[in-house]
Amino acid sequence: MGPCRHEVLTLLPVKRSRLRCRHCHLTISEEELQSGDCPECLHVHRKARRDFEKIAPGDGEAVRYCCELCGVVVEG
Repeated sequence: MGPCRHEVLTLLPVKRSRLRCRHCHLTISEEELQSGDCPECLHVHRKARRDFEKIAPGDGEAVRYCCELCGVVVEG
């Protein structure tokens, strides 16, 4: 049997809006941001930073599909 030709594709949902830390550039959802401080800055740099920029869904993201036959994610 040859490699999968990805003929049966399912459109994956667009991700929700996310927040990006202006210092370390960690991208996280508002739901994951529990304390309000950037967890990466807090853990690595020992600084409590709350300076985020909002990234709208689909900004710089390609449309994504999942192959139903082999499970690979294909960007289109």
